[in-house]
Amino acid sequence: MPHSNRDANEQKQANLFELLFERMPMGVAILDREFHIQRFNPTWNDFAARYAPATGVPLAPGVGYFEHLPGAERVVLPLFERALAGETVQANDVRLDAGGITTYWNIVLAPLIQDGETVGILNVAVDVTEPTRLRQDLEGRVAARTRELQVLLDISATVSRSLNLSEILQETLERIVSLVQATRAGVMLLDEQSGALIPYTLYPEQVIAPNDLAILGAACQRVVETGEILYVDPDAAQKLYEPGALLPIRTRQARTGVLVIIGPKNGHFTAAQLALFQSIADQMGGAIENARLFATSKQAAVTAERNRLARDLHDAVTQTLFSSNLIADVLPKIWERNPEEGRRRLQELRQLTRGALSEMRTLLVELRPAALEDTDLGDLIGHQVNAFIARARIPVEYERHCQHNPPVEIKEAFYRTAQEALNNIAKHAEAAQVAIRLDCLPDKTELAILDDGIGFDTQATEHKGLGLGIMHERARSMNARLEITSQLGRGTRLRLTWTPKQEKET
Repeated sequence: MPHSNRDANEQKQANLFELLFERMPMGVAILDREFHIQRFNPTWNDFAARYAPATGVPLAPGVGYFEHLPGAERVVLPLFERALAGETVQANDVRLDAGGITTYWNIVLAPLIQDGETVGILNVAVDVTEPTRLRQDLEGRVAARTRELQVLLDISATVSRSLNLSEILQETLERIVSLVQATRAGVMLLDEQSGALIPYTLYPEQVIAPNDLAILGAACQRVVETGEILYVDPDAAQKLYEPGALLPIRTRQARTGVLVIIGPKNGHFTAAQLALFQSIADQMGGAIENARLFATSKQAAVTAERNRLARDLHDAVTQTLFSSNLIADVLPKIWERNPEEGRRRLQELRQLTRGALSEMRTLLVELRPAALEDTDLGDLIGHQVNAFIARARIPVEYERHCQHNPPVEIKEAFYRTAQEALNNIAKHAEAAQVAIRLDCLPDKTELAILDDGIGFDTQATEHKGLGLGIMHERARSMNARLEITSQLGRGTRLRLTWTPKQEKET
């Protein structure tokens, strides 16, 4: 090729390179081995105008890279050294902190080699500051939303596992304070009797001045009346330095209180946070309703149990004592006419009074369950036997071999099973004789109850009312074995067996 043509091609290539260098949308700079900027394109110059710190040396040929961008050495210098070592370096989302300005870059560093020696670095940079900030903002919002949803899930779990209102509200307030760095959070509730709005709980605990409490109470009263969120931004002119959110707590029937959240000093609550707070307040409303319904049902259960005990006292003890009184009145006359009949009636009187005493002891166990723990299982069953004899007038042969007391929960299960079985015999069996055997040994506790009554078909559905399902469920709950066998006209046999080994296997 002629020399003139070669020169023309080289000149054309040089012009093309110069055109690319000048118009490339990426920042391009050439640095020597000492990291002085030798050349840069207009895009790099635009980057400098936008991001270069005032503390740095203005961009110009010959200026040192780290003089122009002071503070970038920690991140950039190791990359430059790799490029000088002959490596082409590519890195994305490189964070530069220079003069208090934070930027993000995708960069390529290529070694410039002449005659086999690296003489400089070609630095190509793409500004990704804005998309990186947008991504980080999105990730931050997603993380915040995730935390908020987790708080809602945690509060839902707290509400579902407990009916203790103080415990639920206290744990909920702790989570709110932790989530938004609130200085304090509290709940005010309407008193069910007076209808007045009163402070219920506050976290963290602190003393509130009476005047401040009166102002807060008036604001909460407005929230209860309107059912609307009240949000107060900080206002230094009114000496309000913290944001405040007051949210109505609602149940299905009515508004029942106010959730109060005081944020960090000079902070701000967003609309999304206020929506979250209202969701939490609604969860509180459900917890309050459940706790109050439970308290009502518990009171109803207490009343029902009192009525049941009163009926038992009337049906059993009162009737037994009435019979005893009648026998005691006529016993002297019977004794005068027929001593043998008098002795029989005296024995009957003794059984009745012993039965009445056992009935009283049984009722005391119902009133004071701790008595189950204090009394031997053999004595507990014995009280039931005596009460049964006095009440049903059916003889019972009771045999006990008790060397060891089982744990209290096992003892209660045996006690309840015997109670249910004897009640069934008294009401349904039409038995003439009952035999009971109790063995309390270190390796086994076993109760057997046998009657000679009319029996029943254990598979028939009409006998579900005998409490068989409850007895079987109770046996399963303590890993015991319950066997109930019966035939029509041939009586019924119940056997309950528990061993410590069975409990450990679970």
